[in-house]
Amino acid sequence: MTILSPALDAALAGARVTMFGALKIELSTMTARLLDGSAEITIDGEDYAGSVEGFGTWESIEEIEDGFGDEAPGTTVTILPEDDAATALISDPDNQYSPLTVMVGARDDETGLPIGEPYVAIRGVIDVPIHNFGLGETAVELDVVSEMELLMFNDEDRVMSPAFHHRVWPGELGMDHCTGVADNGYWGQNPPSGGIQSSRAVTAIRQAIDNRPNMRL
Repeated sequence: MTILSPALDAALAGARVTMFGALKIELSTMTARLLDGSAEITIDGEDYAGSVEGFGTWESIEEIEDGFGDEAPGTTVTILPEDDAATALISDPDNQYSPLTVMVGARDDETGLPIGEPYVAIRGVIDVPIHNFGLGETAVELDVVSEMELLMFNDEDRVMSPAFHHRVWPGELGMDHCTGVADNGYWGQNPPSGGIQSSRAVTAIRQAIDNRPNMRL
């Protein structure tokens, strides 16, 4: 017995199966329902397509990390925005903690409908958007964390994010375009010992600040 629905389990065990990946992103202003290809399919009465007008397409998803200890499952979803307006929409700070669901299923080629219930690979929330620019292409990576991770925060309302920054300082936009920050900032406490890696530049800055009186990074 597996965690899949009986119909989906039987379909995947067959000699030939048409699989699909489905992505649902529930933003504050719209809900995008995307497939990992150019087809269209209806899941639980909701239409999914390869491209959503005013949003874009789903490029890829990284391997879902199971998580261990005090870490929850997570992954990264890459979206190719339709245009600059879509890029701004996807990267809106208010989208932080917006629900995101990734499903995997099989399609009945005769009816065009899903076989059984699609398997939910991860149901999480958007954490941080990261812009990637290339030749003639712009992508937005969405760091996704499981909703379980929010239960592990000691001060879940105090985070170094644009949304929290706006709540404390309304109208101050200093963090809106601060993406791709790899180093954690520990507020009001010393960083945990062991297992922390920083670039040489960051390490040098921290050492310089630590050597100054009455200052701490």
